[in-house]
Amino acid sequence: MASFRLRVVTPEHTVFDDAVTEIVTRSIEGELGVLARHMPLITPLVPHCMTVYRDAEGMQSIVVSGGFMEVGSEGVLILADAAETPEQIDVERAEAARERAETRLRGGGGDVDVARAKRALARAENRLQAVRHPASGPIH
Repeated sequence: MASFRLRVVTPEHTVFDDAVTEIVTRSIEGELGVLARHMPLITPLVPHCMTVYRDAEGMQSIVVSGGFMEVGSEGVLILADAAETPEQIDVERAEAARERAETRLRGGGGDVDVARAKRALARAENRLQAVRHPASGPIH
């Protein structure tokens, strides 16, 4: 299968930069698979657990907490607000973040910004998904 270059970059550092054969990611329009020679595309991404397929190394998960993806002739560039591989995730911190968000959504946090609490919950659940079930695909 043909490969292409995938770069996942945050404001702080490059999280991933290597050849891949396929990625499955999630835009505001839904789940999207990208193979080599995909048509040019720019799309906003939602928080999700992206699956990266590599020939020799198999599959890998990368948690992306939003940003943009550009598909072009040079490959795919993801400019993410934040991104992590399963090895970089602090499980205790993600579980605590999930509990805080769930508490806020149940009304235990006073004035609650529901949209913000839902985004925090999605980020925490995606982190935990990546650690518990690496490369199992995006959370819907």
